[in-house]
Amino acid sequence: MVNTGGDRWPDRARQDYLKSIYLAGSGQAVKAADVARRLGVSRASVSKRVRELERGGLVKRDKAGVALRLTQAGRKIALAVIRRHRIVETFLHSSLGVPLDRLHAEAERIEHAVSDDVAMRLERLMRFPEIDPHGDAIPDARGRLVRVADEALSGIATGVVAHVSRIDDRVPAVVRALERAGVLPGARVRVIAKRAGETRLRIGARIVSLSEKASNSVRLRRRSSAAKRTVA
Repeated sequence: MVNTGGDRWPDRARQDYLKSIYLAGSGQAVKAADVARRLGVSRASVSKRVRELERGGLVKRDKAGVALRLTQAGRKIALAVIRRHRIVETFLHSSLGVPLDRLHAEAERIEHAVSDDVAMRLERLMRFPEIDPHGDAIPDARGRLVRVADEALSGIATGVVAHVSRIDDRVPAVVRALERAGVLPGARVRVIAKRAGETRLRIGARIVSLSEKASNSVRLRRRSSAAKRTVA
């Protein structure tokens, strides 16, 4: 819940930083510069907040003092926020019909105000979905995250056939472009051409072109039955 008391750095900000550290490194160690880019703040701001998180026992640095890693306590908080965010996105889309491109921003506002109990009730109401509308895995109530092994579209060679695993949900214009093109989780695509700043895909009988920015927002799995692995 959001701390409305006199704390100069409310719980919401702490949660945002912990979540961003986790997501920027996919649960692994990450540089402060990557966290700054994800949050859209200066590296100095990140350094200041990280020091506070270190004092709180939520973050630690590597021996060189460069990479950041969440402690067990920090990881638990980060995954709880990610869980609430993705459950809220799924509910907004499946039950209220909120458009795909608006889900991330709406869930960012709601995730801090929803208790873990309410999140669990929403999850039960929706019959325990495993992924959100953008294809991201939803952590379970014990903080375990199961993810399908996938690859960035930008790194897939021409001629490869694969299924869309997930798309980055943070830029509404990119989400809209991918939705118009039909490049959504579950879609089967063939990479037919790659040029500077453009990727062309075949989806069924259609051929669609994606900008470099849109291509960088797509993850693919090469087999529909790709093995899963627990990462948290």
